[in-house]
Amino acid sequence: MIEGRVTGAATRLGRRTVLIWFTGTALLFHVPGLVVRLFNSDEASLATMASVLERGGRLYHQTADRKPPIVPYLYAIVFHLTGTTDLRPVRLLATLSLVATAVLLADEARRRYDSDVLALVAGLLFLVAYVAFFPDDSQAATFEVFQLLPMTGAVVAAGRDRPLAAGVLLALATLCKQTALTAVVPVAYIIYRRSPRGLPRVAVGFALPIVLAAVVLGPGPFLLWTVTGNGGYLGGVGSLGAAVVRALGMTAALGALELGLVVACAHAARRRSASVDLWLWLASGLIAVVAGFRFFGHYYLPLLPPAVLIAVSALVDLRRRTHVLLGASVLAPAVVCTIIGFFPTGDNANIPVEPLAESVRRVTGPNETIFVWGDLPELYWASGRQPASRFVHTGFLTGNSGGRLAGSGTSENALPGAWTMLEDDLRRRPADLIVDTSTGAIRHQNYYPMRQTPLWVLVRSRYRLVATVNGVRLYHLESSG
Repeated sequence: MIEGRVTGAATRLGRRTVLIWFTGTALLFHVPGLVVRLFNSDEASLATMASVLERGGRLYHQTADRKPPIVPYLYAIVFHLTGTTDLRPVRLLATLSLVATAVLLADEARRRYDSDVLALVAGLLFLVAYVAFFPDDSQAATFEVFQLLPMTGAVVAAGRDRPLAAGVLLALATLCKQTALTAVVPVAYIIYRRSPRGLPRVAVGFALPIVLAAVVLGPGPFLLWTVTGNGGYLGGVGSLGAAVVRALGMTAALGALELGLVVACAHAARRRSASVDLWLWLASGLIAVVAGFRFFGHYYLPLLPPAVLIAVSALVDLRRRTHVLLGASVLAPAVVCTIIGFFPTGDNANIPVEPLAESVRRVTGPNETIFVWGDLPELYWASGRQPASRFVHTGFLTGNSGGRLAGSGTSENALPGAWTMLEDDLRRRPADLIVDTSTGAIRHQNYYPMRQTPLWVLVRSRYRLVATVNGVRLYHLESSG
């Protein structure tokens, strides 16, 4: 009877009112992202690439990262429309993308469970559970947030017997982040159960956007930066024991933050109230989490859509008190994590980006370029200076990357041909300023001293030290005249 009363209320609300609720909830919990300037280095990398693209550069040629093209170009479009490199409009777009994902999940819950109340709960549960993560992951406009909408759309389209659309949406999700490809498991399963003849249409729909992106961006560079160049990143995990400890710690921490969702999913498993395709979707997301053995918090975000649909299937036969407890266990961490989002944590609290950016602006002109030796893409964005090379960080050259034991990256983990690319970039136009963060020990760059690289020959012969900030050294190009 409780469900019947709520169902009737949800029906009377109407789709427009539900959309308003979803939008209001998302905006409320994402206020930190709309007032705080920076959350993590992925945002800085995207912003750096986007600033180059917005000025006419070409992805994988003038700027690059080991990621597909959609999200950098989304950033560039927003920068072009707003006339700034402010990240908050991008985060607003990301928040609206979450709202659209919540709408898809609500419609899917309604189709699967024939319940307006479960539809409403599914959308709200997704939006609240999303922010019950570490703020550096949930408040930032990173690859995963834009991946969720087309990935969810692909599974929904498959369930509505639209294999071509499912393939296209799966491709778009993969062009946001490669690991979205794992969602092919539930998509293929759903299509196969309906009609095996639909599988070729999924393949065609998937292939078309991928091939188009490769043709536009150049097949060789596209393949290098999105597939073949990732071998060193995936293989250089360091100690297996350290990776396992990291996996257990991160999974336990996020499991505690999402305890209500975990309990509901466990109840659904016990009651067998969720269909096989949802469990396959969840399992495919776990495969994506494990890929690379890094276990960053944002890797877990794609688990939320299937987990939400599984969880709401278990709510029908639970008592009101249980509903309240589960709701509180989801809402409380979301509120706490949102409040924490207003305060700098981690790298944002420890790395002196703004003093460095101020020094860079002081010793360079607006049209001069800089090259940062290290993993500090924030400096390009914060200083407002264009990068002198295609590399947003030098881990592509050294093999150093996040989630790896300090100093464990080697040249074997570097991007193939990276040093040749750097030489070509600096030959076309030498950097006006080179910033050496290895002397400041930022993000383990002290394990990769610039003085021990081929770059030091160039710095010693053509540059002079002009400033030192928190141990970081700035070298300016000497005038040839």
